[in-house]
Amino acid sequence: MSQPSSLSNLPRLTISVILSYLQQPPITTHTKAPHNRDAISLLITNKRFAFAILPLFRLPKRLCKIHEYEAPKKDGSHHTVVMVEKYRFVTLPIQDPRTLLDRLNTRRLRRRIVYSQQRRKQSSSECQNNYQFGRTIEELALEEWVMLQIHYADKEAAACEDNQLRVWPAHLELLQFSDCSFYNGPVDSKDNEERRIMFKKLFRLCGRKQKEFTPVFDGSWLPSCNVFGNDITLLSSYPRSGNTLMRTLLERITSTITGSDTRPDRSLSIKLALEHDLVGEGLTGKDIPNTRHKPNISLSQRQKLYQTTYDPTVNIVKTHFPERQGWRKMTANRVILLVRNPYDAIDSYWNLCCTNTHTKSLDESVYSKYAFKFESMSRHEIKVWCDFHCFWFETCYKEGVPLLIVRYEDLILNPEKEMKRVMSFLNQGRDNDFDAFWTWRIKHAIDQTIDKDRAQTKCTASLGSYRPRSSAGGLASIGKSLSKNRYSESILHHMNDVAGSLLERFGYNIVNQKFPSNFTKTLPTVDSLCPVSVAQDWKNKGSIEINSGLEIRSSDDQFGRAMTTWRRGETNNDSEPFPTIQR
Repeated sequence: MSQPSSLSNLPRLTISVILSYLQQPPITTHTKAPHNRDAISLLITNKRFAFAILPLFRLPKRLCKIHEYEAPKKDGSHHTVVMVEKYRFVTLPIQDPRTLLDRLNTRRLRRRIVYSQQRRKQSSSECQNNYQFGRTIEELALEEWVMLQIHYADKEAAACEDNQLRVWPAHLELLQFSDCSFYNGPVDSKDNEERRIMFKKLFRLCGRKQKEFTPVFDGSWLPSCNVFGNDITLLSSYPRSGNTLMRTLLERITSTITGSDTRPDRSLSIKLALEHDLVGEGLTGKDIPNTRHKPNISLSQRQKLYQTTYDPTVNIVKTHFPERQGWRKMTANRVILLVRNPYDAIDSYWNLCCTNTHTKSLDESVYSKYAFKFESMSRHEIKVWCDFHCFWFETCYKEGVPLLIVRYEDLILNPEKEMKRVMSFLNQGRDNDFDAFWTWRIKHAIDQTIDKDRAQTKCTASLGSYRPRSSAGGLASIGKSLSKNRYSESILHHMNDVAGSLLERFGYNIVNQKFPSNFTKTLPTVDSLCPVSVAQDWKNKGSIEINSGLEIRSSDDQFGRAMTTWRRGETNNDSEPFPTIQR
């Protein structure tokens, strides 16, 4: 392994990783004080421990820039002065995605032990090892993914009764970023030989004969690489339309982290990363080169620069643009547009703004007290909902970007069918030899293949990374805001006047199509319900840039980010939160 030539070429500053771990709060909540504050205090205040520990992380001189110059002496002669450039550390609230992923995978390894103990009690059969010893987390994730495909490709092993023991439940599988060096870039003979050695070890661990498999060692045969390639796909949606559910399902199917264009230090992003296992918050695609910063830039600009310096690569990125701008500009090649009926989406958005959480539901007293505020939001947001979807229809058609439309209602009623559509869209234009493999992965992600004793599909309310407000799941969660009479007749008429044609295209019209009862029947596909000219041909090589230009909200929109200011004003800066329903 070649040594880094400068500090900027290091993968991460080691001392920052140590301090980020020491400052990590307990799993229960991210708002409490660090649970090992004594260790931090000991490290930075006790000289004896500081002199013993900190030198372990000292950078060698070969990584520091050395300046030499001639300085005059008093007697008129000159001598050479050698100066080693020192680096000054600035405290910045930066999240390290790789550290978050390592912690997530470590927690999953711990849960495997509990899972294995429970299975051992239920069955007398011997369970497999929880994980291979002597491996890093990244190596374990890669090896398990490759071994998973080897076992699936072995038809004889697949027929064995104990073969399912080799596959962990989706929520216990290890995840990885898509920039693994094994997958990407050209390889030389040395790299190729290292991969052959790794495969020999994997086949030996699997108990299989290598001669039965002849994989291409450049990584192109691996399904995760085969699906994503180098393209960036956007998961675009109006807020509260199932984006987090889709990200969770994709991560379970592909064992690959997804990203988001939301600023990673926002409170909701921190909760998703620390409490709901979506560690890709703030990641927007390919790495940005580490440019030399100017000394007069602001602290926020410096934070943004260093936050993105060592970001891993992701190929699927969540966005709400143009409803609001993300924190970084980015360019994408494909778009998956998630659509949810505006009645439930707007009601859920109201709960999100008032509770600042993804899971809590407001008490009925809040709806009564702020009835005028909710009515005003409903009348305003239906226009935003329309403009949002029309933007993506028109922009994708204009730029020649492939677009796939997925209804949230279809996703929760038939997740297997919809995820097959999504994976087929991601896989268009590439080798289809792994269709059967991905079909199995989809069933595995929604818990249909591991536990064969279950007579029905797993409740869709538990498919995501957190329990949604509509915890009933399935058909009972569709149109729940209408059954609770959240909207008056005048508001419903206003919504129909503003968005009537678009509602009918998606099957959400409550007058002509009897929504939501029409979803008890087998509806036509969403493409036939949306007779709009959108680019769905994967051969189109167009691209789209987001998070630049104007939002569809005006600068003085009181129902966008200004809702945070309103909530804090009504709750004494969140010290007296709105009452919520106990779940």
